[in-house]
Amino acid sequence: MFERRILRMIYVPIKDNGMWTARYNSELYTHYDELDIVKGINIGRLRWLGHFFRMQKLGTCRKLTVLKLEGIRRLGTPELRWLQSVEEDL
Repeated sequence: MFERRILRMIYVPIKDNGMWTARYNSELYTHYDELDIVKGINIGRLRWLGHFFRMQKLGTCRKLTVLKLEGIRRLGTPELRWLQSVEEDL
């Protein structure tokens, strides 16, 4: 929804017979030839996953990503870890 709202602001509504009408989603995407934002984020995550697997096993970034913290978590729905979101993208 956020992406379409921004695209509607960029590609101004059409004035037809003195009436302003908003563009349909299909019209927005024909004017905007790029991938949608969500797909771009998913592709970026998968690209970073490739870098992640090529890292050294003892590298700081890799250690922190794979690290499983011990202790008590706060109540409520647990927050997604980066690897969980990448698995969903795959």
